[in-house]
This record gives sequence, C-alpha cells and structure tokens, in this order.
Amino acid sequence: MTAQRILICLQDFARGGTERIAIGLAQSWAQAGRDVTILYGSADGGLRDTVDPRVKLMALEPPVPRTMLSRLGLGKAMAPQVAALKPNAIFLPGNHHLPLAAALRRAAPNAMIVMKVSNPPLPAGLARAFIGPLFRHFAKSVDGFAALSSAFAQEIESLMPGKPVRVLHDPIYLRSAANLAIPPRSGVCNILWAGRLEPQKDVGLALQTLKALAIPAHLTLLGDGLLRDWTDRKIARLGLQDRVTRVGAVPAIDPYLAAADMLLLTSRYEGQPAVVGEALAHGVPVVTTDCSAMLRDMIAIPAAGRVVASHDPRDLAAAVAQVAAAPRLPRELVALVARFEPARCAAAYLDWFDAP
Repeated sequence: MTAQRILICLQDFARGGTERIAIGLAQSWAQAGRDVTILYGSADGGLRDTVDPRVKLMALEPPVPRTMLSRLGLGKAMAPQVAALKPNAIFLPGNHHLPLAAALRRAAPNAMIVMKVSNPPLPAGLARAFIGPLFRHFAKSVDGFAALSSAFAQEIESLMPGKPVRVLHDPIYLRSAANLAIPPRSGVCNILWAGRLEPQKDVGLALQTLKALAIPAHLTLLGDGLLRDWTDRKIARLGLQDRVTRVGAVPAIDPYLAAADMLLLTSRYEGQPAVVGEALAHGVPVVTTDCSAMLRDMIAIPAAGRVVASHDPRDLAAAVAQVAAAPRLPRELVALVARFEPARCAAAYLDWFDAP
C-alpha cells in the first residue's frame, strides 16, 4: 500500500458531477483504510455536509471562492497545507483543477499527481489552437491522467506523449427513493432534465424540445446557475409555464428519477454524464444529444433510449415520442451500468495509485 495518504483538491462543493464523484471516491478510499483529505478553496455549493466523516476536511483561510480566474491562484494558496500533509497521491477531480498542478508539484515533489479528464481536453473550433499549448503547459506537472473514455485517452496521449493515461470510469451513486414524495403526473409523459443552468447544458434546447412535442408532456428542471433568470424568461416566452416545473438544486436526484418516464439531456459536451448512469440504474430511459463519447456505450440497447446526432429540437422531440411509446424494461437498463459500481471504480484508482 504505497498511497496511504491521499489528497483531493477541490475548488468548492458545487452541486456538480465532478464534486459528487470526488466526494464518493473519497468515501470509498477511506473505507479501504486510506487516510483521505479534501483540501478546498471555499465551502460554497452545498455538498460539504455529504462528505463521509472518515474523510478529513481542510479549508483555505482566507477562502478562495470560485470566480472566472480563481483556479489560477488556487494551487499557490493550497501549497502550504499540501506541503504539511505530505500526501503520497494527489487527485485532481476534473479539468477545472488542472492549473493547480504546478504549485502542488513544488509543494509535494514526491507525490503522484493524477488528474481526471472529465470533459474533452480541448474545445472544438479555433480556440483549440490557443488552448492546446496552455493545456500542455499546466499538464507538465501531472504524473498521469484518468480518462473517462478511450476518445479522451487518445487525445491526451497525443497532447502529452509519454504521460501515463488510464481509462477509468466514474462510479454511479444511488440513494434510496423509498420515501417518494414526488408523485408522477398521470396522463402525461414525465420528462426530467438535470444540470447546472449554464451554457454547456443548453437548457434552452430542452425547453424548445418540449415546445415541439406533439404528445402531452411535463418537464421538470433540476439545477441552478447563472442562467436562472434567463430560463424563467424563456419559459414565459415559449408559453410553457403550465408544462414546466423548475425546482432548483436538490440534495438527491433519485426521487425525481423514480417519478420520471425519461431523462432528457441536452448538453453541448460532457465527459461521462453521471446523470445518464443514474437514470439507467433506476430503469429510466434517456434521450440525449450526442455530447459524450461514452453515451453509445451506455445507451447500448433500444430500450435505453436514443442518442440524437443533431441539436434540432424537432429531432429530439421525435426521439422523446418514440421512447415514450416503447415498453419500459428496467432490468435490462440496470444491467447496462453494472461496470460503474462504486467499489469497483474506486479500487481501480487505488490499484493505480499503489503501482510501483
């Protein structure tokens, strides 16, 4: 056991997939007997109280709240605590945390630094040529990359030749929905959408899809973010006030999935969208844009839903209608996500951390 002391560095406790997965892995690693610490810049976000008590929490003083450029100085702010902790392994849980690597390397020169590639490493289009050199600059201090898909792994290998890359899946965490407080609406297709209200998630496309639907349907929106007011105005402009419920951020998605007929994902890009795995694990089919290389592996049978190549709301609406008319096969859907069992995913990381 070479990675006895594991440090996870987080910007904050935002209610996103990156943070939820990091907290879940921390719990699994602590259960396996490791000394796990989460060092964070700010307690903002609401997930701090979900951390397992066996995991140590260490806050920066003064805090470093999330801003457009906050991550550029976050590593330097964390360096004194990192040096004192003397970790064997440092886990950066997503692309957002890459700029921390250089300062962490100086603070803990003997630690293994692993970063999870949670989204495409480089954007599409003209920005790709500009971001590529920046990525290589920051990534020099990373010892290895955990890629969520083989496509991400290939891109990292081309960007950083010689750096170890492993394809490691994000675990899927479920909570009991036994105390269901969200009764499904009868006579309509209950569609669930979940994500941050930010441009990447394209909530506007979800609303336009509902508008284009020819079947009775109701859309529940889970999540909060910068586009909160814009979303409310968009709902009003499309005349969807009676067909949309905007709930905001919730502590657990499971009760809402239990009441849903399907999940709608409209993102422009994703890594391994955890919400898709959570839906399938609840026996709920998914209609999604083609926003992740993982999706066609996850939605591997017709009963699991549809991956729609276009971002045309009429195409998404047609897919929603097809899935709504098909029989539900929950057992078959649950079997699709067995490989994302938490203990198995967490152990794969520990095997890597412990490798000589």
